[in-house]
Amino acid sequence: MQEPREHTSNQEVTVELSREKQIALKVIEGNHDAFAQLYDLYAERIYYFALRFMISKEDAENVTQEVFVKLWETRDRIDVNLSLSSYLFTIARNTIFNIHRKRVNEIAYLEHLSTYLESNHVRLENEIIFRDIQEQLERIINDLPPQRKKVFDLSRKQGLSHKEIAEQLNISEKTIETHIRLALKTLREGLDQ
Repeated sequence: MQEPREHTSNQEVTVELSREKQIALKVIEGNHDAFAQLYDLYAERIYYFALRFMISKEDAENVTQEVFVKLWETRDRIDVNLSLSSYLFTIARNTIFNIHRKRVNEIAYLEHLSTYLESNHVRLENEIIFRDIQEQLERIINDLPPQRKKVFDLSRKQGLSHKEIAEQLNISEKTIETHIRLALKTLREGLDQ
């Protein structure tokens, strides 16, 4: 039984690089078997590399798959004179970075959306309440006795003074004050209910 070697010799490294170069050339040509060999050689290493930076095993598996998909899609850009291993780990690093950047952007977007929806919800809720109160006020005003309603409309909607209303309707200012006071009392009671 042979003892395991601690160091790889230069000859073994050269053979490995040569084998890697041959596989890379075949992958560039679109050879599926060569691609499968490449996958078998590097998938586990890429997976464990990704696992160090990802939240879950599933995420690391997705990174691994993404690396090999990108490799296949960009196989025509492989430089056989450079290390294929370095190329794969660069793709893995960039993929991991992009995933994390996308998650940060998604979190920021969701926070923005939540704030936006919450503020719009409050504004919409306030508008609905305001509209309901306005409708209720209009109903109460419409139910006032005719003379009181007329006095209230001239005062509050048209902005006329008590003196102007008194002159227009030929009644005393005291009567105008009484109509306004009673109209406001009716409105308060109506809104309290």
